[in-house]
Amino acid sequence: MSSVAEDKAELRLKLRQGRIERQPNEDESARLSEQLGQFCIDNNLRTVAAYFPIQGEPDIREFLGWALKNGIKILLPTVSGENLKWVHFNGNTEFGELGFEEGTGKAGQLSSVDAAFIPAMAVDFTGNRLGKGKGYYDKALSATKVKTIAVVFDEEILMQIPAEPHDQKVNAAISASKLIWFKR
Repeated sequence: MSSVAEDKAELRLKLRQGRIERQPNEDESARLSEQLGQFCIDNNLRTVAAYFPIQGEPDIREFLGWALKNGIKILLPTVSGENLKWVHFNGNTEFGELGFEEGTGKAGQLSSVDAAFIPAMAVDFTGNRLGKGKGYYDKALSATKVKTIAVVFDEEILMQIPAEPHDQKVNAAISASKLIWFKR
């Protein structure tokens, strides 16, 4: 394992521990959902990719409900082997290959969205995103030029994170209290 990969693994462990120690905060989730909704309004987004939160990720379920009620089409990822496939979320979920809830609906293409809200363990001020380490989102994002916004907790916006050539940068980061655009 390279030293960058080792540094990433060490940072992931630290961030996972921080998420375990975090207390669920409905107010923070509501503010995050408002931020995401306002982003959609401000940027006139009609179709977005998002995620169904798992394992301590920022909870955007309220946003998903708001978007569906307001006519915004949502694509959610489903795991298929070593890749992500995308479905037009119809408000229903089922347990997927890895044992967590995934959206259901007709097949879709990530390239068809106006923007993608994706989970991250952390992001830095140059747009480097640290995921959970399986590379699902890096593979999916490498095949498209969609505007990508990492969804994180405030304390997960860091000055610098280790990155490797295959890591896909994001255009922005959003949290319950911040929206930060990165120069790319």
